[in-house]
Amino acid sequence: MSRLLPALLVAFCAVAAAEETTPTPPFITTPDEVVERMLRLAGTGPGDVVIDLGSGDGRIVIAAAKKFGARGIGIELDGRLVERSRENARLAEVAERVSFIEGDVLASDLSQGSVLTVYLLPFLIDKLQPRFLEMKPGTRVVSHAFGMVGWKPDRAETVRLEKAHPGQGDESMLYLWVVPAEVRGTWQASDLKLRIYQNYQELEVEGALGGRRTLSGAQGVVSGYDVSWEAKGVRFRGRLEGARLVGDLLIDGRTESVVLTRSR
Repeated sequence: MSRLLPALLVAFCAVAAAEETTPTPPFITTPDEVVERMLRLAGTGPGDVVIDLGSGDGRIVIAAAKKFGARGIGIELDGRLVERSRENARLAEVAERVSFIEGDVLASDLSQGSVLTVYLLPFLIDKLQPRFLEMKPGTRVVSHAFGMVGWKPDRAETVRLEKAHPGQGDESMLYLWVVPAEVRGTWQASDLKLRIYQNYQELEVEGALGGRRTLSGAQGVVSGYDVSWEAKGVRFRGRLEGARLVGDLLIDGRTESVVLTRSR
């Protein structure tokens, strides 16, 4: 079993760091079984637009269209790979559902994507991370092999390959992030006042529930627009709707509906 970054990629990262340049990364294909697992991890479906950053020979975008009914866009710096991708899409009979753009992933428009797939080196992911956070809440980002600094994945999976794949060994790590909505701040309902602190998708909540109790040490998460948190004897499950948090508050086994508005 191999969990080590291939020597080729280690050397590449070292050279890029030493020269402070952004050279063309090496082309290492993603195993087909990993391609499918990445798309399943993201919950890809017919309503999605999958953007593959550094799309290589187009296999992820083509699989998204052929197996999951999605539309897809591949962004690739190497023009020869772009042409190969277009031919591969034609042979797979999905050319009308996908497109391939010759361009730099750091300068490309990502706004159409609801699923972003990434098999890029860490220094490129670091540069893209702020842009991922600007995507529409609920956008799913799936990375093959590399994580992000500070932003914990919502899910991580290890994929064991049936046989070793050139350039990466016999095991792949996959990471999923769901872009969170911004919910930090002060929220208030008739008898509930909350202060929410947010670090990416992780929440800490404090506040007061009428004159009945003080909330402290509550932990929660935001996934897209869905918000949940829990303290001793109190649990909230809801959704951000514009400037309101709408959901159900479970208090000592009793449920009541609440609508919280953001305080200025």
